[in-house]
Amino acid sequence: MPTPFQTIATAMAAMIISLPMTADAHPRHRHMVKVCRRSSGTTGLIAGGATGALVGRGVIGGPVGIVAGAVGGAFAGRAVDRSITSKRRCHYVERR
Repeated sequence: MPTPFQTIATAMAAMIISLPMTADAHPRHRHMVKVCRRSSGTTGLIAGGATGALVGRGVIGGPVGIVAGAVGGAFAGRAVDRSITSKRRCHYVERR
């Protein structure tokens, strides 16, 4: 007469043997791809333009100073906005 331990061991062995064993015929290749979104720089463009207009009015004065400051500030603000936020806009995606 088998002991309870032998009965349990035999039942577990029978379950393990009866499990279906499947193997993939083709290996799965997984690649991690870096995906980045670019900022349009609109926030920096507006903030830089407004700040540049105020600085241009104070430094050069008149309508020419306001326009020159606004254009220069807009370009600078857009560049700063795009460079500062670029690191936070990237993530990795798994592609097969």
